[in-house]
Amino acid sequence: MSFTPDAGPSAASPTYSEVRFRELFEQGPGSIQLLDPEGYTIRVNKAWEALWHIHEGSAVKSHVLSRKYNVLRDPQVVAAGITPHLRRALDGESVAIPAIHYDTTAIGVPGRSRWVTARAHPIKDGEGRVVEVMLMHEDITEHVEAETALREREERFRTLAMASSQIVWTNTSDGRVLDDSPSWRAYTGQSYDEWKEFGWLDAVHPDDRERAYRIWIDCVASHSVYETEYRLRRADGVYRWTAVKGIPILDGRGGVREWVGANRDIHDTVMAQEGLAERLDREQRQSALLAKVASASRTLHTVLSVPDIAEALVQEVRALLDVHQAVVSLTEGDNWTQAINAVSLSEKYAAYRSFAAPTEGTGIYAEVCRTNTPMRLTQAELEAHPAWKGFGRHAAGHPAMRGWLAVPLIDRKGRNLGLIQVSDKVEGDFTEQDEAILVQLASIAANGFENARLYGSLREQDRRKDEFLAMLAHELRNPLAPIATAAELLKISTSPERIRASSEVIARQVRHMTSLVDDLLDVSRVTRGLIKLDRILVAIGPVLANAVEQSRPLVAARGHVLRVEVAPELAAARVHGDATRLVQVVANLLNNAAKYTPGGGTIVLDATRIGARVRLCVEDNGIGIEAGLLPQVFDLFTQAERTPDRSQGGLGIGLALVRTMVALHGGEVQAHSDGLGKGSTFTVWLPLA
Repeated sequence: MSFTPDAGPSAASPTYSEVRFRELFEQGPGSIQLLDPEGYTIRVNKAWEALWHIHEGSAVKSHVLSRKYNVLRDPQVVAAGITPHLRRALDGESVAIPAIHYDTTAIGVPGRSRWVTARAHPIKDGEGRVVEVMLMHEDITEHVEAETALREREERFRTLAMASSQIVWTNTSDGRVLDDSPSWRAYTGQSYDEWKEFGWLDAVHPDDRERAYRIWIDCVASHSVYETEYRLRRADGVYRWTAVKGIPILDGRGGVREWVGANRDIHDTVMAQEGLAERLDREQRQSALLAKVASASRTLHTVLSVPDIAEALVQEVRALLDVHQAVVSLTEGDNWTQAINAVSLSEKYAAYRSFAAPTEGTGIYAEVCRTNTPMRLTQAELEAHPAWKGFGRHAAGHPAMRGWLAVPLIDRKGRNLGLIQVSDKVEGDFTEQDEAILVQLASIAANGFENARLYGSLREQDRRKDEFLAMLAHELRNPLAPIATAAELLKISTSPERIRASSEVIARQVRHMTSLVDDLLDVSRVTRGLIKLDRILVAIGPVLANAVEQSRPLVAARGHVLRVEVAPELAAARVHGDATRLVQVVANLLNNAAKYTPGGGTIVLDATRIGARVRLCVEDNGIGIEAGLLPQVFDLFTQAERTPDRSQGGLGIGLALVRTMVALHGGEVQAHSDGLGKGSTFTVWLPLA
């Protein structure tokens, strides 16, 4: 329908029919928007302006009626999928347009958004061509908002019903469910069809169902108040106790018009009543257990030595957890083998009290220590565990296992010390509480083991320091007697030969004292972390030559044979380090070999390249090192243990300096000996530049 006046003499005077239709268009109650065949807006009526708050004379309306705005390309229309429907209308089909939420902010009218549906009707000329499309809008905003509000209210009601213990319902006079109960549906999850009539009984616990039904039928027949308790299935499948009360509503003739009732959740109260005695008993047992744990903790805190702690631990644990077996095994070395340090067995296993074989580092004991994680297993789980391999070749002699609980012993730095394990509980399987108790006692015991070892280490260090001070006094005093004698001779001697000899004695002893003081200064710098390297590219050959030159006098004085074997490929090898300190490292190792090899021995200095590192070996056929001393050979003052008669001289700090210097160069040093009298080998690894 077009309101453009016809051309011709009468164009200035629209007909009555045109005026009437124009007024009908403008004043009509429905929003109308006329589109041309290309989708541009030709005209809108007053209802359209009122719908969108876009009024005559505004820039927005001018924009809508301009060639800059096309309905088919409106982003909101496109996004809502409306464009295809409009194109069908432009092709000549009357089309119902789906609902769209349109926000006029996008075209310059802030704060106006509406939900609308529409009808797009094509207007055709006499030949059937579409000349315009009439787009008629219907504002459904209030309807949509009402539906949304209704959904929100229903959701709130469902949420409230789930959160509340009150379920309200009504029944017919003969006791049937007829009216819906949203609170019942929300609580039980039953649909109306599932709960109507007597379907509500399906939500009652099977053990309570018959009793609840009989009482209800009797009350309906006698018109008396229905009051009982039964368990009702919640929507999540959990049964909870409810108190039920239904009251008959009477009509004017004294008959029952309907029943009104409610279920109130009393589950917590019922459980509290039923569990009160059980909880009191459990609390009493828990209190007694805590007292035992506290007593065991005090016992563990009072012992100081590793064996005493291990023995106290197994005794306390076996009594506390009521088990037949308790064992403490402490980790030895790096392969997760454990030496059994303490065992407590009941009379049931008295025959096995002498069993003390160590583990082989491959079974389930090692698994606990390697992962530092507690392990609690039933007997079936223990036998099915992939790490369970019995006890290797000791399996036949080991006591039988009847369920297993093991907790690692962990020091303050997270390192494993061993484990405490129990098996064969007197009653039942091990529980989480058993595990928690054992973890607590294991933590206390681990601190005890660590403190005991630290205490022993401190005592050992004190002993070594005392011996070192005594040795230092001896070593510093030894040169004083020759120096004093030589000084006295200088006073009375006039012979040039005697003067020269006395001077050489003094000079030699002063050099010896200077060497001792230099070693002490190096130790001081090491302990305070003050040693700094003067790093340059250093050739290996000159380092070895200088070290040999420094050690040659001592080697010669002892009558040793020194062989130096340097691989040809090291001729051009370089390391990034301090040449003086590297010479000190090799010289100290050579001097150490010379001191601890009986006269006429053989010392070999071997240098070769292994991959990206250089290996320096000093091997002797001297007195060797006993196995117990080997791990501490690089510790300060260890020399006092190896040579209590101090016959080799020195302060026992050379190897400690070697380890520090090598570490500062990014390398490592190792010591090996097959035992006393079998010589020693010291190996230094340094990264090549």
